[in-house]
Amino acid sequence: SLERILYVWAIRHPASGYVQGINDLVTPFYEVFLSAYIDGDPEEFDPATLPPHMLSAVEADSFWCLSRLLDGIQENYIQHQPGIQKSVKRMRDLVGRIDPALAAHLDSEGVEFMQFAFRWMNCLLMREISVKNTIRMWDTYLGIIMFLQSLPTEGWGDEEIEMLLSQAFVLSSTWANAQNHFS
Repeated sequence: SLERILYVWAIRHPASGYVQGINDLVTPFYEVFLSAYIDGDPEEFDPATLPPHMLSAVEADSFWCLSRLLDGIQENYIQHQPGIQKSVKRMRDLVGRIDPALAAHLDSEGVEFMQFAFRWMNCLLMREISVKNTIRMWDTYLGIIMFLQSLPTEGWGDEEIEMLLSQAFVLSSTWANAQNHFS
């Protein structure tokens, strides 16, 4: 079942074909769609026991979600994996800015970020945490991304923003000297 999904992916994407790690990325989708057809734990269930039309639906939905996910990170799965190289470099730069002592320690010990972060970027942490937690993490992340791509304030003009800022000022002034219950 997963093999068919990965085979179709490789055929439809000849520039990358199948690259190790893509199987990890389809697993959360597969489990989510499989769980719609079963009562038990998807990790314990044998998908071969599903009726063919249900299995086909799980595979198709998993394939299209995988395709959509990989559309945005295709550079991670082509020769020399430039997307992962860039992500690891950004991570190294971020750690250097946020925690210079840690960055200096890793450097003094000869630890390259690529040694530990490559798999994180390649499998989107799928091998570091359980499938259940991966699904939860991805769901949260994708929900935030979808929210940011379609903010409720997207159509606001100057008038709406002025009103919001005015209300914020009034509330701030009203409660400026109130007792703080959080200190």
